[in-house]
Amino acid sequence: MRDNRTFSPGKSELFWCQSCNLPLLAEECSICKSRGRQIQLSPPGDVRLCSRAGMELLSELFNKDYGCTDILDGRIILLNKIAGMDRRDQVILDGLHIATLWFDITAGSHKIDLEPAGAALLCTRAKKAIVVCNPALLKGHLKGKWLKEEQIESQPDQLKEGDNVILKMGKFAGVGVVRMKGDGSASIPPVQSIRIKDVVKADHLRLGDRLSTRDDVIRANEDHLKRLEKTALKELEDYLSRNRLPVNVSFSGGKDSLASLWLCRKVRPRSEVLFINTGLEFPETVAYTRNFCRTHKLKLHEITSEGGFFEQAESSGPPAKDFRWCCKTNKLGPMTTFLQQHFPKGCVTIEGRRIFESFNRATIKAVERNPYVPSQTTLSPIRNWRALEVMLYIYWNQLEPNPLYSEDFERIGCWLCPASLQSEFSRLKKSHPDLYARWTSFLKSWGEENKLDKRYIDWGFWRWKRHPPKMMEIAKAHGIGLQARSDAKKEVALQVTRGPSPCGLEYSIEANLAAPQNHPFPSVAGALHLVGEMSFAEELGAAVIKADKGRATVFANGHIMIIAPKQEAEELLQKVCESMLRVQLCTGCRICEKNCKKDAIRVQDTFSIDAEKCIRCGRCAKGCIAADQATKIYRSIIAKCS
Repeated sequence: MRDNRTFSPGKSELFWCQSCNLPLLAEECSICKSRGRQIQLSPPGDVRLCSRAGMELLSELFNKDYGCTDILDGRIILLNKIAGMDRRDQVILDGLHIATLWFDITAGSHKIDLEPAGAALLCTRAKKAIVVCNPALLKGHLKGKWLKEEQIESQPDQLKEGDNVILKMGKFAGVGVVRMKGDGSASIPPVQSIRIKDVVKADHLRLGDRLSTRDDVIRANEDHLKRLEKTALKELEDYLSRNRLPVNVSFSGGKDSLASLWLCRKVRPRSEVLFINTGLEFPETVAYTRNFCRTHKLKLHEITSEGGFFEQAESSGPPAKDFRWCCKTNKLGPMTTFLQQHFPKGCVTIEGRRIFESFNRATIKAVERNPYVPSQTTLSPIRNWRALEVMLYIYWNQLEPNPLYSEDFERIGCWLCPASLQSEFSRLKKSHPDLYARWTSFLKSWGEENKLDKRYIDWGFWRWKRHPPKMMEIAKAHGIGLQARSDAKKEVALQVTRGPSPCGLEYSIEANLAAPQNHPFPSVAGALHLVGEMSFAEELGAAVIKADKGRATVFANGHIMIIAPKQEAEELLQKVCESMLRVQLCTGCRICEKNCKKDAIRVQDTFSIDAEKCIRCGRCAKGCIAADQATKIYRSIIAKCS
């Protein structure tokens, strides 16, 4: 299952120049020409600069836990996002992994887990959480062992479960974690103890003598930035020189699209800029985008959404990571309409997508056709760049990024996006209390209507239709029910509009299928392989199916768009609706598995299709209770629509 995989899209290296005390994106420092020491990064390795607000957060946490912040003062700090329940970042200072910053969704607050390198730096500076050990009593391999009472010379008066403490052991320093220790028997209750996380030689690790600035980081990486730019510009020029279609840039106001915009400006300075104002953008983003284009004399097309997000949310419920109906209504729909009106013959759009952002973007190609807007070709010139490379490139070109990045927002998108981390909603509460109050007011009303536990909203369970294993573990541990009442009782209904397609060449059908949400949309999309060649974009909550004589686009909110000759369009609608219903009605009987001679079907929670093996023979539907019921339901509801 995808949830259990480690996301590692490609090679990601980071080095540290010991002479200049600076991070390097390539092995050689552009200032002193010396070779840097390689830093081990946990995947995916999308390392970034710590923001101003991020620095303040770290200072607050180090002061609270250890009574010391001076190791952070005036130093370059990098953050490397790693796998975790919510936010989880390696904190890298002077080339050392000193701590892990993470967000506790049940407590609603950030915390730091100290690393041995951090303990070595703090052992002579900290005023709190110090445990002095007798080094003579500590022998052999220490990692993972429990400290005995006779090995401890002094410790804090009060310690809580999960606390990180600094272990002082003569010339060594380490990290201990307070845990309840027991032998598993009912007769002897567990007692609080300290388990050794790891130990290092303290005098081998120290802070660099030289304090560095952001400008120093840019100078140290200038050669690498020049190579990055040269490669991207050549790639753009090679394609655009053979292209006669108009060129534009998709600009969201975020760092990635800013870097792509600036690259495009150097190749095609008169390219138009497209900004989709979903109506859910941060006010800072709208102002920043307008001001940037005005300052640099760029022609900006601000594509506005027709709105209605909160009205749609009333009927569909909040969008989720695996149910992003909002991308269709507030982003994809307005963009498609705009391109049809302004670029009827097609266009080339330069985008800022990167492979390090998610599983779904890990296979981005340099040139792609947009499956949802066939006349649009997209170029992704920074697809292999890391976040640090993007931001340094922006500063190297003397540009200022969106001010929200300095507020510790990692991504700049819709302020209520379910793809945001719970830690970012926590930040939203402080930075934009009015926006936070508006969204949480809706969520709480929706939660009450569906008889959901208050923590379902407070802890961010609303961000999924189908919850990942770790969230399910939390729910089970705290007795939180995960089934929304309205989903279980949702009746099947179909609304259909027929007529000539917008381009006038074919027949078109637009439909909305309302059905029980027993399984998440990715499962529905997977079953659409039975209809035709399917491509799926999880981040948009949309699937495109290419049939022999037609094309269908299906969205997570049940919206279906079909373009095909009239008879084929009606047949395609039936196949799509029946496949969608079949997933939601699947009983897990595995009859389809037995009927399939190509071994193309697996049934676990629901059935899934191996697209490479499936020949669409239809044998899997024979004897299938869900398929038979889906056909009957479709015939019944289509009769009502006629």
